[in-house]
Amino acid sequence: MKNRHTILKMISLITQLGITMLTSIFLCMFIGLWIDRKFSTHFFIPFLLLGIAGGFRGVYTLVVNANKDEKESDDDQEEIKEHE
Repeated sequence: MKNRHTILKMISLITQLGITMLTSIFLCMFIGLWIDRKFSTHFFIPFLLLGIAGGFRGVYTLVVNANKDEKESDDDQEEIKEHE
């Protein structure tokens, strides 16, 4: 049962990583395109780069938090085993 729970957590994390990256990139890309069309400027590339950077930052934050949660979970399991 624990193995199934771990697999589901990993699938959930992978899904979150993809959604975080794509959302950041597409949101900034569409904002850049809208500004370009509205004001005849060239903000598409800077906003696209901003979206990529934001996506990587979001992915990094998710991975760090997942590792921290996994480590805390492992520590809790060790404490339970020690008290038995």
